[in-house]
Amino acid sequence: MKIDPIPSNPNPLRNIIFISLPDGTERDIEGFTINSKHLIPVEVPEGQSEWDMKDLSWEMIVSAMLKIFAYNPTHEEISYYRNFIFAVQPNLVTELTKTGIIKAESKNFDLAEEIFLSLNHLEPESPSTYLNLALVYEEQAALFEKTGSPLEEEYIEKAFSVYNEGIQSHPESADLHFYAGYFFLRHRNLAKTLEHFDIFLTIAPKDERSPQVQEVIDKISIQDTDDQLFAEAFDLIKLGKESEAISRIDEFLLRNPTVWNAWFLKGWASRRISDYKNGKYALEKCLVYEKNNVDVYNELAICCMEIKEFKDAETYLKRALSIEPDNIKIISNFGVMNIKKGNTTEALRYFHTALEFDPEDKVAEQYIKLISEEA
Repeated sequence: MKIDPIPSNPNPLRNIIFISLPDGTERDIEGFTINSKHLIPVEVPEGQSEWDMKDLSWEMIVSAMLKIFAYNPTHEEISYYRNFIFAVQPNLVTELTKTGIIKAESKNFDLAEEIFLSLNHLEPESPSTYLNLALVYEEQAALFEKTGSPLEEEYIEKAFSVYNEGIQSHPESADLHFYAGYFFLRHRNLAKTLEHFDIFLTIAPKDERSPQVQEVIDKISIQDTDDQLFAEAFDLIKLGKESEAISRIDEFLLRNPTVWNAWFLKGWASRRISDYKNGKYALEKCLVYEKNNVDVYNELAICCMEIKEFKDAETYLKRALSIEPDNIKIISNFGVMNIKKGNTTEALRYFHTALEFDPEDKVAEQYIKLISEEA
């Protein structure tokens, strides 16, 4: 018997050998003819270079062929192997799909991946072969995310690639568009999410999943509106139109009451138009959701200074300084607070400290000059 071993290299096919059947062994199975001219793959134990024909079974041949489908789908005999498999095991796809799902559910992702790679290349005309493979890659990516492994991105890319190939081959597959939509949603690609969900609703408007898809689309639309409101509010503040900005922010906060940035914008805008009490209220709401932002404490301190709540102002400035001990803006505001309290000596100390950190600080220079002129 002739043995033609696969070239040795560290890959999943390294233990595959190819055998030629003896002349006269041709036979017909359900219209398919086994031809001795075709080399037949067999997987042998690690390090074994010969094969005894008496140990050969259909299962061993099919198993080796499936490995070739998984890892070398452009093999020159791939069409012959496909016909061979379907003749010998006509129910293989259904049975192997069940096995792959069981392996994935038990977190045996390596074997599940190999099974679905095989099926994907064995029966590419089935949308489910793409879907099952993509879902296994997604589960692997999620596992790598939990462990902090850099392989997470690799498997996200693999899932993306399979979804892309599957949808190109089966653009009318509702299942592929449904799961691709959620894949992109998880990765915050809202444009692609909407694209696939819109196609899903067009293809399968009466599908039982349609209401949940429509709900996601509606939420994304609201989010787009909210993002626009938020951006408009920021621009209005920069243009000196704080009252208009506050109206936009209030509209945003009706649907997003826990977004700290929105409370900050409202507090900042209120402070700029000297509405210090409402500014303080908004900024204290901001602290409920964000406790480590220096700018929040600084804006709060300014509002407290203006309504002569100096004890609170000092508390907030100290918290800011504990986060960023060399923040010149905070150091200078300690000086400003002491001016408002009538303690110019202490104010000068803070302004001189600010100049030690930054000799070019114009705010500190101006206040030192002002205090000297009034002395």
